[in-house]
Amino acid sequence: MKFVIANDSFKGTMDQIEASELIAKRIEKHGHKAVQKPMSDGGDGLLKCVGPEYRSVTAAVVGPEGLSVKATYKIFKKTAIIESAEACGIHLLTESLPGERTTFGVGELILHAVSEGAETIIIGLGGSATSDGGYGLFKALGGSAVDSESTPVLSLNKHIDLINRIDSRTLVDLSKIEIIIASDVNNPLLGESGAVRVFGPQKGISGNKLNIFEGRLKKLHEKMMRAGFEDFSTSPGAGAAGGLGWMLMTLGAEIKPGGPLIAELIGLEASISNADYVMTGEGKSDAQTMDGKVPSVVLELCQKHSVPCILLSGQIHSGFEGEFHHVYGLVDDDYDAETVMSNTSRHLVRKTDQILSDII
Repeated sequence: MKFVIANDSFKGTMDQIEASELIAKRIEKHGHKAVQKPMSDGGDGLLKCVGPEYRSVTAAVVGPEGLSVKATYKIFKKTAIIESAEACGIHLLTESLPGERTTFGVGELILHAVSEGAETIIIGLGGSATSDGGYGLFKALGGSAVDSESTPVLSLNKHIDLINRIDSRTLVDLSKIEIIIASDVNNPLLGESGAVRVFGPQKGISGNKLNIFEGRLKKLHEKMMRAGFEDFSTSPGAGAAGGLGWMLMTLGAEIKPGGPLIAELIGLEASISNADYVMTGEGKSDAQTMDGKVPSVVLELCQKHSVPCILLSGQIHSGFEGEFHHVYGLVDDDYDAETVMSNTSRHLVRKTDQILSDII
């Protein structure tokens, strides 16, 4: 039998490739064929999903704290794949305060990819440490900001307070470059469901500081509107990556649901179309899973081709509903979450063996 494995990461324990390889080995040990198609919805792990035809390019860019970091992206022919977290991710933080961070390096990655011949750039926005509304990226792409005395304003989040005027005339011309945002986030830029209120606490912003950072985004938005830009602040996804989604859209990027975009990029449907079974999964399946997360995207393709789809996730939470052939969680009546997370690979093997026993 042919199994296609199209899982997301088991966040905090195993990435897409590690999980996919482990499941594939168990399937092959039982005498079946396993085709690995690790997936992402645009969040962490996007670069792990693309095939070997994409070559890795590493560049020194400004990291989230204003210091140099090495960031990797991938490119094949004229298409580049960028994870914004490579330049402004939480994993790059040391001890900086939220106001002392920037998305400058993401802009540098875009320019580097263009210099390598990219004409289409796909950007995943998961895992960012920033809440600057993409101000740093705007500066990296040549945008100008000055204070009340016409002195150039620097690029950290806290410097937004000083902006008196935004000038777009110095921006690099990217009109011939197609920039596509891959994201599953639907939040707007501002308000109770916006970038700061929803995602700020994950980045160290709490209490009265929420008002301060929200105020900065409002100010940046106001200055950008005065500079003549179209208003994308209420567009779904504007609040992704601390408002980086908004800035990219403001500068001409198109946002697309990450899961379907990545499925198309890796040729997932063609692999599913002649499979006997498909296995998908994620760290936690809950009420949000069927709203564009990886398992929902995989299930839709399976239903299109009448192929049984099996969900194997770390945990199955209350509120989860999905028309899968079978649903399994590593956390079950015998093993709690702490036990599973302490040795996820062992429990992934255990459940894969159980699945094969149940269906064959």
